[in-house]
Amino acid sequence: MQTPGSRHYVLTVSCPDAVGLVAAVSGLLASWGGWLTEVSNHSDPDTKRFFMRNVITAESLPFGIEEFRQGFMPLARRHQMEFAIRDSSALRRVMILVSRQAHCLVDLLHRWRTDELRFDLRGVVSNHEDTRSDVEHYGVAFHHVPVAPERKTEAFAGIERLLDAEAVDLVVLARYMQVLPPSLCARYSGRILNIHHSFLPSFAAASPTGRRSSAA
Repeated sequence: MQTPGSRHYVLTVSCPDAVGLVAAVSGLLASWGGWLTEVSNHSDPDTKRFFMRNVITAESLPFGIEEFRQGFMPLARRHQMEFAIRDSSALRRVMILVSRQAHCLVDLLHRWRTDELRFDLRGVVSNHEDTRSDVEHYGVAFHHVPVAPERKTEAFAGIERLLDAEAVDLVVLARYMQVLPPSLCARYSGRILNIHHSFLPSFAAASPTGRRSSAA
């Protein structure tokens, strides 16, 4: 009997909503012998788009990720699917941005160090020096990039150079109390994760708890 392995592929799909999409994808994967360990999907009634995420045991397939991509292409074209396939053994390259408050950052660092969260941490960027000791305690590179009101363009250009130099896959905002410029958001569209204690976008105020923090 085959048992699921630790290495897996993550398939994400977005396309116009229609009947039979789940069956089409799962049927193709089954025809390859693919072992599905996780399946989630969602239909957005406003945009009329369908979203799917599948996790497939890599060892259950008779080929590698490039053959998977090529084999999935005809189905994707038929249903106008945008899709991505990722190998879990290739860790995401992550940069964390933080301001003064360290609780989110320290939690992430601990989970990273203990392998509870598996990613390739390339460094931490902050507009203050407060968290340097926390970061360097874990042997992680700390980059201090001040964001003065009159020099924001220069500061964010510097941050973008750091992200480019490390070929970052994901930017995590761990209580980073600055608004990213539209150009940076556009360039990293779908690759920025904001850890926020409020419900966005309905409550997007700078101080959603009712107190204005001086931590910016």
